Amino acid sequence: MISPMSARTTDIRASVAATAAEVDAGTADTRAALRELGARGLLGRPSSADPAASLGAPVALVREVAAGSLATAFSLWSQTMVLEYLRCCPTPASTALVPDLAAGALTGSTGLAPALADLAGGQPLPVRAERDGDGWRLTGAVPWASNLFDDAVLVTPARTADGGRLVAVVRLSAATVVPAGPLLALNGTGTGSVGLRDVRVAGGAVLSTDLAGFVSLCLPAMLLLQAALAVGLADAALPAAAGRLTGPNGTLRPDHELLTARHAEVARRLGARAADPLSAGRPELAQLRLDALHLAADAVRLDSTVASGSGFRADSPTSRRVREVAFLPVQAPTEGQLRRQAAAG
Repeated sequence: MISPMSARTTDIRASVAATAAEVDAGTADTRAALRELGARGLLGRPSSADPAASLGAPVALVREVAAGSLATAFSLWSQTMVLEYLRCCPTPASTALVPDLAAGALTGSTGLAPALADLAGGQPLPVRAERDGDGWRLTGAVPWASNLFDDAVLVTPARTADGGRLVAVVRLSAATVVPAGPLLALNGTGTGSVGLRDVRVAGGAVLSTDLAGFVSLCLPAMLLLQAALAVGLADAALPAAAGRLTGPNGTLRPDHELLTARHAEVARRLGARAADPLSAGRPELAQLRLDALHLAADAVRLDSTVASGSGFRADSPTSRRVREVAFLPVQAPTEGQLRRQAAAG
């Protein structure tokens, strides 16, 4: 099981919770939190490319942050995944970016959602890559990405004219960003779409020309960190509900007890898999993430039920959690894609 955060990090939840309402509304963004975590040396995991290295610390951190603000934890997830991509598939050009990413001085944006759909036989990748000497030129659009701040690092897949696939690193200074507009809970996450038009990518900025292999290598971390988002949200919702199980709400105490037991079991599984990321196959990890998002949904529903009228205030933590939990089933891989992966086992 993931152990509680150390004394060095126990104030993280309170820190991100203090700005959660502003991040939710978009009057503040998540960069300050990323810089704070970077200054503490908490972003990413060791530089070893060993895919079996423990994810315990990053998973615990995402879970802790999600309990205070899912939006901030989502930005942390994106930052961590970009560091994970560069750690697993290092090139001289990409390795040079790691210090600034690990410090939170540079934000990392993951645009891998189209890759998951493409590999599942869905829509083809929206970004095209054409050979240009020893590099490539990219044209197309990344329809959804976050952490699109300043000159962020975007990791995106692209398709080649001969039917190949590659994964490349692009700086936002070479792209066009269109903000997503009003969102549920994620307004401070720098979310939007990215347009690429004849953008030059050097050969050293290509992380892989084997998209399926790249996704297989990085998917365990992706699913475990996403499960941590959901478990962290349940970490906040269940204690909030517990404080209101009085009077007529006392009839819901058995529901809370069942959810608490489910929470403990999902958290135990998450901790075991994070300690040994390759100990489970894709179906089991997909099921773990499904169980985590369903747990979060049920915990937030109970939180909202017992909060009664106070939970309908748009500025209440309960209503914010309702908006936050709505994102979990649509984050790629989506609930539909997860169910398909889980059933494959």
